Amino acid sequence: MKDVKMDKLTKAYLDHGMISEEMTFFKKFVEGIDADEVENYLSRLRTFSEEYITNHFRFEEEEIFPMILKYGNEKEKKMVHMLKDDHVTILKKLDKFMKQVASYGAHPTEKEIEEIMISSRALLEMVLIHARKEDAHLFPNL
Repeated sequence: MKDVKMDKLTKAYLDHGMISEEMTFFKKFVEGIDADEVENYLSRLRTFSEEYITNHFRFEEEEIFPMILKYGNEKEKKMVHMLKDDHVTILKKLDKFMKQVASYGAHPTEKEIEEIMISSRALLEMVLIHARKEDAHLFPNL
């Protein structure tokens, strides 16, 4: 019985940690489009997306995926191909988003800021779904 309680506590702790990470990620993402500091928001968005999305994907594709494709089983290899497809989709969405944001200039209107927020949430959700796939199906096997 003690082990069952500990497993539930461990799961709750891990779930809480995942939610906390997601909220931290979201907070950093949204800070990039703070309406009070629109002068620098595009630059901060570029920095954020490069650091937290593009570089992360590059690291996975250069360091982790080749190892799994070489040594993993068929299920793991299939997961890597699916994750690589996610990378392509997310990076295209990110590029479209960045072009949208850039088209609004340094002083977006209230409506444009609202559109940025809606688009950023959609992009963020794609990234978080992708991360959950990795957490659930790929990294436990490593």
